Amino acid sequence: MTDTEYHTRFYSMKTILSLKDIFKQRQVSNDEVITIYDNIADTVTIDLLRGKGIDAAQVALASNIMSLAASYNNRKFAIDLLQGALAELESEHFVENGGRLS
Repeated sequence: MTDTEYHTRFYSMKTILSLKDIFKQRQVSNDEVITIYDNIADTVTIDLLRGKGIDAAQVALASNIMSLAASYNNRKFAIDLLQGALAELESEHFVENGGRLS
């Protein structure tokens, strides 16, 4: 593992661990998250089976996160959540590209 890959993974794990702390502080249960996730996943799957594009689904999901954050005044939580997700995606992308930044 290269130094850059190590630092990317470390940052990603640090962000994920801090998100777990945020979930704990806000008393978000795993069961609640799983139930809501399953409902959203079912809806997205149905739309994809109907021939709607994956790009449109991802944009809609991101838009929903932003709308919920604005409506319920929890932007900081949404920012932390999206930063953690971004760090994880960047880490996976880095590994998939053979450790090259692109």
